[in-house]
Amino acid sequence: MKAFSIVESLQFGWHTMRAHSALVFQVVLTLLALEVARAIVQKVLAGTALGLLASLVLFAATAVLGIGATRIALRLAQGHSAHYADIVPPMRLLWPYIAASLLAGLAVIGGLILLILPGIWVAVRLSMVRFEVIDGAGIRESLNKSWALTEGHFWRLLGFLLVVVLLNILGAALLMVGLLISIPVTMLAYAHVYQKLKKGV
Repeated sequence: MKAFSIVESLQFGWHTMRAHSALVFQVVLTLLALEVARAIVQKVLAGTALGLLASLVLFAATAVLGIGATRIALRLAQGHSAHYADIVPPMRLLWPYIAASLLAGLAVIGGLILLILPGIWVAVRLSMVRFEVIDGAGIRESLNKSWALTEGHFWRLLGFLLVVVLLNILGAALLMVGLLISIPVTMLAYAHVYQKLKKGV
């Protein structure tokens, strides 16, 4: 079974980001603005009912628009057109996406409780769940499809995910400005890896 290329996936993310820079930066700036707003609310309105309400609203908005951002990344990776309005995902995606993500998260936690290595194994094998949901799979189906899709690619996927984490840590270290580059590049690369796996590489 031929493995996908980590370098090629990151190159895809870089070139696609540049080709769709206006859209990509709008999306990333929106998500970062929500994070900044949450930090301000937690600091200024800490311990108040208004602060709690505002934090919950901003958390929900961040989660929902995060789904939309993932959908945009997948559309671009598939070669489809995407628009800023797509950052608001269809309502039909919300429950399956959240439920599948929670189930995957619980499975990972269960693995981590047993031992660290089983948790990492499960996390990698279920790493494509959110893309499967956006691609139309049901809750349970998305878990099964991610498991099947990642069969035989564990080590390469683990290496890719570690590179993604390191790039975003580096982006955050560069006074957060680097995140404007690292977040879209890694999101698009991630979606590209999913597409490569779907096509059998």
